[in-house]
Amino acid sequence: MDTVIERAKKIKFLITDVDGVLTDGKINMFFNAAGVIDEFTSFAAIDGLGTLFLNHAGIPSAIITGRVHSTTAQRAKGLGMKYIYQGFLDKTGPFKDILDKENIEPEQVAYIGDDIIDLPLLSVVGLAVCPADARPETKKYCHYITDSKGGSGVLRETADLILKAQGFWEDLERQIKEDKWKRKNKAETRIFTRDGSH
Repeated sequence: MDTVIERAKKIKFLITDVDGVLTDGKINMFFNAAGVIDEFTSFAAIDGLGTLFLNHAGIPSAIITGRVHSTTAQRAKGLGMKYIYQGFLDKTGPFKDILDKENIEPEQVAYIGDDIIDLPLLSVVGLAVCPADARPETKKYCHYITDSKGGSGVLRETADLILKAQGFWEDLERQIKEDKWKRKNKAETRIFTRDGSH
């Protein structure tokens, strides 16, 4: 755990996958009012607070996901995530783009993923994290495996780890207890999709 704490101390940016991390990985499909097949996704509210707490500490976040859906984009925007890359099964390009835009190194990034598609990032970042129910092949590349399963607070658990390692947690808790904590203004979310649209 000491090594994990040391890694968490260096984190300046958090990136996460969606399916199996922010969600339980299930795709719920239905026919909408127009008779067209659509889907809905459930997100854990506590993950949202984790993102807000990271923002407050000056640690922005982003999503890189292989799928494209408006629900994911709306969730990211609502939480003030800085970037969302949708439709990228190969996540290396968006990852390098974020490093360039933020002028940071891979060891300053925490990445949360649950499947082998995430290995190119999990194997290079400073803090590699996966949910308790991630694929076994993925777990062996991670520095930290959360107690939480996908869709049940994985990002929040990771955020808490980072905030505590960097010494932000006690002040945050005090501000909340004394009703002095204020949400920082949300960053404008920049959305990129595989087809080049923004």
